[in-house]
Amino acid sequence: TETDFLMIPITQPTLHDFEAVMDEFRQAWESRQVTTSVFTRRFEEAVEEKLGVPHAVMVQSCTAGLMLVLRALDLKGKVILPAFTWTATAHAAVWNGLTPVFADIVPGTYTLDPRAVEEALTPDTAAVMPVNVFGCPPDYEAFTRLADKHGLPVIYDSAQGLGSRYQTADGAWHWAGGFGAAEVFSLSPTKVVSAMEGGLITTRDPELAAKLRQMRDYGKTPDGGDIAWLGLSARVPEINAIVARHNFARLEELIARRLELVHLYREALQGLPGLNFQVIPPNCRSTYNYCTVFIDSSLARRSRDEVYEHLQARGIQAKKYFYPALHLQEVYRHFRETYRGRLPVTERAAAQGLALPLFSHMELGTVDQVCDALREILG
Repeated sequence: TETDFLMIPITQPTLHDFEAVMDEFRQAWESRQVTTSVFTRRFEEAVEEKLGVPHAVMVQSCTAGLMLVLRALDLKGKVILPAFTWTATAHAAVWNGLTPVFADIVPGTYTLDPRAVEEALTPDTAAVMPVNVFGCPPDYEAFTRLADKHGLPVIYDSAQGLGSRYQTADGAWHWAGGFGAAEVFSLSPTKVVSAMEGGLITTRDPELAAKLRQMRDYGKTPDGGDIAWLGLSARVPEINAIVARHNFARLEELIARRLELVHLYREALQGLPGLNFQVIPPNCRSTYNYCTVFIDSSLARRSRDEVYEHLQARGIQAKKYFYPALHLQEVYRHFRETYRGRLPVTERAAAQGLALPLFSHMELGTVDQVCDALREILG
């Protein structure tokens, strides 16, 4: 099969110290408190302390987290979001009966363009959902100003952003997690910090946090005697919280390693005609959840799709990413004619983006192998 000869995977979860987690797995096992208990809270506390946010709520996935936040805010109408994102951003809105409105992205960073959002606002706009792209935060301050001006909540899909940082105009650096009404992170196997599976909501709003803690458990009242809210079963197995906490403790080390690997990619591939990297603004620090290059077929020897096929043939797994853009996906085909051609930066990015192998325990020599192949294909 195809997977049998893929020598270099695009991503793998970086997991640590099996003996340490096994000891805690056993504690959870013997306590019989196997879901959303002591270890879940311990992880949430570690996040709150590190990121400097008052409330962290672990849930079963980032998608569930986004669904719950939108529901908890009791929104109705339209939500402005990018079409250059993973499908879950829009799914969460649609599951809540909200209509996604797609706005274009900033060339280079590929994050949601605040000016495009401003142009897309209508009286029906209920919220804005910017996205952290490949680890690069959106322009938090621009969206804060927009939210204040129009009285709109901003909910960040920060799936790929746990550990990213942003420098505000006053020169201070902040961890992602403290912006907007809430931020939602993913802890899936493809993320820098993996729980194997999981999600995480951060907020500065104590009432929202308390409501979300109830809503992740169906919406139960604190005593469990009644159902107060329309919630989900989004509770967390303690084993996932244990894995998350151990990996989160190594957050900066994991990101530093990725930065080293991406630097090697940049050094080795610079000067290849038609190949460009995502631009990380000077006031942003990326997690480098993905190393995505953009291949412009008008300047490169081959198109993105041809490069993808050639890498696959050499046993190197890559990913067309994000692709297709949301308005061109089958599930959102009813938006196709409305938006086709109206999101030029999005459509270009989706046609050009190719994520290369990257994970925190990857060998430096693996980067050399991938770069040698790319130079052969494109040089």
